[in-house]
This record gives sequence, C-alpha cells and structure tokens, in this order.
Amino acid sequence: MIRKHLFLIITCVTFCFPAFSTVRAEPPDPLQMRIEKLEEELRELKLLIRQQPEMREKVCAKEEGVEEKSEGDNERKVKEFETPTVIHGFQFKPYGYVKLDASYDDSRTNYGNFVLYVPGESGDKNDEEFNMTARQTRLGVNIAAPQSDDWTAQGRIEVDFYGDGSTRHENKAEPVLRHAFFRLSRRDFGLIVGQTSDVISPLNPYTLNYTVGWAAGNIGYRRPQLGMTYARTLSGGDRVLTRLAIARTSGLTGEDLDLDGRNDGEASGFPSVQARLAFVTRRFTEKESVFGLSGHFGREDLRWDANEKELESWSINWDVDIPLTGQVSFKGEAFVGCNLDDYFGGVFQGVNTSTHDGIEARGGWAQVRYQPDQEWQFHAGVGLDDPSDEDLDSGMRAKNGFVFLNALYTIIPAVTVGLEYSYWETEYKEMSIGTDNRIQASFIYSW
Repeated sequence: MIRKHLFLIITCVTFCFPAFSTVRAEPPDPLQMRIEKLEEELRELKLLIRQQPEMREKVCAKEEGVEEKSEGDNERKVKEFETPTVIHGFQFKPYGYVKLDASYDDSRTNYGNFVLYVPGESGDKNDEEFNMTARQTRLGVNIAAPQSDDWTAQGRIEVDFYGDGSTRHENKAEPVLRHAFFRLSRRDFGLIVGQTSDVISPLNPYTLNYTVGWAAGNIGYRRPQLGMTYARTLSGGDRVLTRLAIARTSGLTGEDLDLDGRNDGEASGFPSVQARLAFVTRRFTEKESVFGLSGHFGREDLRWDANEKELESWSINWDVDIPLTGQVSFKGEAFVGCNLDDYFGGVFQGVNTSTHDGIEARGGWAQVRYQPDQEWQFHAGVGLDDPSDEDLDSGMRAKNGFVFLNALYTIIPAVTVGLEYSYWETEYKEMSIGTDNRIQASFIYSW
C-alpha cells in the first residue's frame, strides 16, 4: 500500500512538474497514465505472489517455535529442500533423518534401546547390556496449501519406527504415527486439527536418548486433538500467546485398569482439556525469551467390583526458554499433578490399583546448552519425577531421576555424530533402588 501511494505521488510529480515549468507542454495522456499504473500494480502483485510461500513458512515456523512441543525428541534441525515439489498448487517438503544409536548400560534398564527407569537391583545387580538400533529414524513431510484470501493452511505427516509389538525382533521395527495434523491460520488466529503434541509442557531437553526425560521430570506426549491459538502483540514488541485444545483421553499404559473391555478415558464420555498462556519478550536478552504456564484436566471412568468411580487427571506446568547469549541458552519445566501416566508422569504410574486412587506427582527438568560454533554443540541437564509416597504401595516406583551430558559434532551439514553420558537412579518404596551408567553414541544423517 505504501509503495502504491509512493507510485501515485511520483506519477503526479512527474506529470505535473512539466505543466508548471513550461506553458507549451502538452497535457499528459490519461490512457498512458492508466497503462503505467496497471503495469506497476501488476509488478507488485507478482512480487507478493512470489513472497507468499516464504512468508507463510516464516509465520508458521514462528508460531510452532513457541506454541508447540519442540518435537526435537533428540532430533537435529532438519533441513528442507529449498525448492519444494509443487502438485496442483500444494507445496510438499520432505524432511527427516536416519539415526543409528549404540548404547552400553552397566545395569538392566526399561528398556534397552532407551531408558525410562531402572528396575530394582535386588536380584540383578549391575547386569550390563549393549544395544544398537535404528528405530528412531524419522520420515516426515510438510504440506502447504495454495493461498486463499487471508487464510493459510499447512499440514504435516510424520512417523518413526518405535511402534508397538516390535520388541522381539529388532530388525522388524514397526512404524508409529507421530504427527498427522493441519493448521489453518488467519492473522492472529489459528486452528490446529489432528494428532500432534500436547499443549502442556511444550519443551524437551536435548538428549540422544529417545525418551528425552519422560518418566524422569519431562511430561507430555502426542494425541488426537482439536485446538485453537491466538497471538497478541503488546506495546514494546512483547507478545502473548494462548492455545486451547480438547484432546482424546487415551493413553500409553493402563488404558483398561478395570478390565471391562473399554478404554477408561473413553468410558468417561469427557475429553481432556488443555490450555497454555505464554509471554514472549526481549526485555532480558537479545533474542526472545519465553515464559509459559499450562495445564490440563480430564477424567477416567472405572468400575471396581461393580462400583463405578471417576478418577481425575490434572496438571499445572511451568516452562521457560531463555537464550542467555548468542552461544548459551537455558530452558526447563516443572509440573505438579495427579494420574499422569498417560503423560509420562508419576514415573509412568497413574492409578494405585489396590486403593483405586490416583497417584499425585511433581517434578521437572533443566538444561543448559552451549554452541560455540556451527560444528559443535553441548548439552547438560538434570530431571526428577517424584510421586507422592502416600499414594504408593510397597514395590512401586517412588522416585526417578537422571543427569546427562552430551556433545555433538557436525561433520558436514547433513551428517552429525554425538556422544552422551547419563546417570539414572530409580527408587522403590520399601525396596532396593536401581542405578545405571549409560554411554550412547549416535550417528545422524538428516535432510
């Protein structure tokens, strides 16, 4: 619009100045003026058309960077093709990586290829293991729809190979659907439809271990949902981001604790509700810092001994992501809640099957990242998940924590190698603890 007004001013000056400078100058040709104006508008229109895909990608990437769970689950920043494949106006950009993990543990873990927690060592103390897998290999595609008025639409489909049922045959891994969703946006509003990451606790520590601290202080997973987003810019450039979603109440474990043939979450007849409010600012650092508050609420319906009982699942969560300098950043999360096994909380325990009550838990994690140049990056962090001892029976997992340190080196832009050390300790109520020292090497080819 500014360029259009500027063009009109320049046009008026160009044609009016000769009229005032000489009496003999002939009046401008109205037809010629109209032709030149149309040509200028056509050039502007072509420029906007060329810029729309790039602008749309930048807007969606900016939204995803602070609204969604960082689906890094250890992933490198995948590189997309500069020139997407276009079919009937839709742009397709494949991405992903091939990842080989080799790990040594000085004790048994749950389970092998990655660590959630360590079994008690009363019977099998220091029972060492070696594992090698390529299951975290990931394939995905981003799909951008043609621009329609003020609306933009982008979709994503993503899988890896940690599907259920493949634990007995390492070389016959099964695909698992990670993401299958689309985002519809118009100015400050957005709509997210499909399966994607939880709204709550949207960050992940950067670990080579596939489970990124799940069951050890990091909660949140992926599930089918219908959500909406709203971003508002405040004075001074600060922003407030809000996201609300209703999600399917289904889980990862203990989906039918009462053994009545129905998923306990489905039987409640009530979807889970998730919400997050985030404040984005540059008041403290050169780059944007993000401070978030999120929570969820859901119900499960169980029939114990013919008696119906509703159990609530809820959480309150805090997250922070601060780029301290151009090379050093800090991020972390904390949570408190109840019945969180479907969110990897409570050390993967949600309900006490003997008392028929939910298990309360609290925990969190923190990480520091140091990236001195384009080739090297280092991460160090700690996490802890602490269920309430009062809600546990003897032998249940009472506490689970880990510390980690890793280094990654980029050989060429497509190839990265990494080495990670982590120490795990799992406590059990009235039983011996389990500890594990883990060394993991990873080789990643990304595109």
